[in-house]
Amino acid sequence: MVVAIRGRILEEFGKVETQIAANPELWRELSFEAHKELCKVLGANFIDYPEFEFWFSRFLQGNFDLDYDRRSDPKTRSLIDLPQDVFKNVGENLELHDRFQLRNVCKDFRIQIDNWDLKVTKIYYNHAKDWRVTQTSRPEPYCAADFGTNENNISSSGFYRNPISFVMNILKHPKLRLEKLTIDLQSISCKKLIKRLDASNRKLHVKKVHFPYYCSSSNNDLHFMIPGVLEEIILSNLTGREFYYIIKSEQYQAAKMVHIESRTATSYFPLTSLYDCPRFTLKLGGRPADALKAMFLKKLMNKGNVQECAIYAEREIMKYFNEPEAMVPNFPTLRRYPIRKTNDFYEIEYQGEAVRLERKP
Repeated sequence: MVVAIRGRILEEFGKVETQIAANPELWRELSFEAHKELCKVLGANFIDYPEFEFWFSRFLQGNFDLDYDRRSDPKTRSLIDLPQDVFKNVGENLELHDRFQLRNVCKDFRIQIDNWDLKVTKIYYNHAKDWRVTQTSRPEPYCAADFGTNENNISSSGFYRNPISFVMNILKHPKLRLEKLTIDLQSISCKKLIKRLDASNRKLHVKKVHFPYYCSSSNNDLHFMIPGVLEEIILSNLTGREFYYIIKSEQYQAAKMVHIESRTATSYFPLTSLYDCPRFTLKLGGRPADALKAMFLKKLMNKGNVQECAIYAEREIMKYFNEPEAMVPNFPTLRRYPIRKTNDFYEIEYQGEAVRLERKP
């Protein structure tokens, strides 16, 4: 029976042998057509195409032994059979969107690919048409202009994967270690990303996060970031009132530094909201208001909760800290104030454009 099947394949080969001799590049196309015609006669399950193609190829090479035992064939190897270091070297040279497609091929690929370093260090995400992904191994960042905007993955200019899928694949990757994330929490696209991230039970490993636009306390929820990893938080265009609620969260209390920028004048900014912020920098709009800033610093020292802070101010602010007992010999810009009921003290120094306050033992 097996030999008879091979004989039928040989007959089909004979029908197109002359065509192949004239146009060798057409052999695979003619092989496929011959298989289709044979299946029409003998049934769709008569022989699968890979087996048919094997014998067709042998006949094309002049091997007409119908009794050939295929058990002596060299073992067929797939891509997954490559040594892991070779597979990794190949994969890490792929563009990220190609790597994600390879990841979706099978579970074995996914396990290996998820152990590769993404080399993605920064993500800026404003909305679906305004984002950038920086990869250390790539000279230019990926950006929205590289992708079509169709949510259904329909081909368009640029890569055919839609941008939200691409960014989500990065955010959900277990090896993602971001140095900086810049994100507008109020945009609809960002809310979609965070919702999908929540559904995947994945939290982001981020060292520094920047919120470039005003966001209300209800939107400034950092639950999607791994607690204890976040070191710096940058808040731009803050109005001030929402900070009363924001600063009490676990992520803000644990951060090594919270940077606050606001166009609000010192006299209108709720400075009292910072009494419970252990580490921060503050840059406000309006006039210098050195007297108000100096008064605020003294209240901070009386509260004793702040560990370190810097407030942008004019050099003249130091005239409000001229108590003889606070002066440090040979250091005209340095002051020291003991903290009541402790052995610690606060050190104040004017550096660059800001006056800095730090608690020291």
